[in-house]
Amino acid sequence: MGEVVSTEQAYTWSISRISEAIGRDRRTVAGVIKDAAIAPAGTRRGNPVYRLSDIVDALTAERRQSSSGGIDVDDLIPTDRKAWFQSETERIKLEKELRLLVPAEEAHREMSRLAKAVASGLDSLADLLERDAGLSPETIELVEQSTDALREMMYQSIIDDDEALDE
Repeated sequence: MGEVVSTEQAYTWSISRISEAIGRDRRTVAGVIKDAAIAPAGTRRGNPVYRLSDIVDALTAERRQSSSGGIDVDDLIPTDRKAWFQSETERIKLEKELRLLVPAEEAHREMSRLAKAVASGLDSLADLLERDAGLSPETIELVEQSTDALREMMYQSIIDDDEALDE
């Protein structure tokens, strides 16, 4: 027949049992215990046992820290730092391949094409309205002033952005 244990004993486990239950390496669990400075809740058969709730708290705190981008590359040991940079390089390659990341030159080229298309349309707008809509010369002059002001605004916006990047 099975042994009857108290609730407290039922939830105090050894490192091996914890690692088996959560599917992590025994050394990882021991590292979490050490990093979180978790004191043993007692001993069983000469081995320390830990409260399961303390381990869960430490593991969830570790997960929150790693998911919040809280990694400081400078704190890593050289081999881990190398692995991190290699993974970041591979992530960037993948994002480029999936077109989630576009080279700056290509983005500048596309924005230039867009600006040229808009400027060309604004240049021909007054002629188009005069010819096809039969607007009066005063109205056409107002359209030209408005389009010139819009082009100047676009130009200033581009210059301001370039100056902000240079600073």
